[in-house]
Amino acid sequence: MIDAFVNCLGVTMNKNVVKNAIGGIDVILSKAKRALRELIYEKFGGGDDLGGYESPSEAMVYHLGQLYDHLLVILEAAEMPETRANLIAKWSEFKKLKGGLWHTDQFGDFDHLMSPVIEYLDHVVSALRMTVNQEITSEEAWQLTRLEEMLCDTDNLVHRRKKAPANEMDLQAIMHDYLKACFPSFVSNPQIGGSIKNFKPDCGIRNIGVAIEFKIAHKHEDAVRAWSGVIEDTAGYKGSKDWTQFYAVVYQAEPFLPRSQATSDLKRIKAATWRAILVNGAVKRKRKVKTDAKKSVWRAPANS
Repeated sequence: MIDAFVNCLGVTMNKNVVKNAIGGIDVILSKAKRALRELIYEKFGGGDDLGGYESPSEAMVYHLGQLYDHLLVILEAAEMPETRANLIAKWSEFKKLKGGLWHTDQFGDFDHLMSPVIEYLDHVVSALRMTVNQEITSEEAWQLTRLEEMLCDTDNLVHRRKKAPANEMDLQAIMHDYLKACFPSFVSNPQIGGSIKNFKPDCGIRNIGVAIEFKIAHKHEDAVRAWSGVIEDTAGYKGSKDWTQFYAVVYQAEPFLPRSQATSDLKRIKAATWRAILVNGAVKRKRKVKTDAKKSVWRAPANS
């Protein structure tokens, strides 16, 4: 499917238009995906409520419409008439589905919903993103898409283990296990050379040049501290020929930081090779350091 999208993009496109617009449409797409995830929690339960939308289904359709309107303008400005025409035709098909843009399908026997509209738009945006990034093969593009989907589902994958993580090592152990099983070129703690010091992200997928950082936040201040660390890392991880794309996954006990703000921060500091993925899920309370309740008290020796 990705090959078809890439071929459809054409060779006469205005890449500058796409490059300037990709960050904005990514933000809108992430909002639609968030609404869908909230809809899944609302329907199946079994995890922490993400909160934020009074009506997730209405929010999902609103953001999908917003994304459609933006893409029409962007594709026209980018001189991509065929892609624009295909989008309009596909949109007409979606409206004929049962429920129209609200339509979702359950994924097999799993407690998971899929939106054909989101799936389609996700592929369009991914294809646009590839046109302004380094050229990659269709196999690498498929792996990149699969990786991003898994990282966005970090909360669900952790929940399946029935054991909430207490710290970043717990979180990494769970996600490394999944990633190692899916990607043969998975490596833990790859070393990225810097001008002053070397950097070691939590893991990476070597053949597609993706490095990943996992952070965990029990409290709001943890989330702020974790995100500040990510912002610092964006400067340190520049210049590597082997590692060219980076993901920061922040696993929060509650939705302390908004996804839109994280994406905006990366755009503001021009960290174009970084993607922020914020998910919310159960965490295990940190162990408190035990202290001896019976403290020794010095007593003066009794008079003889």
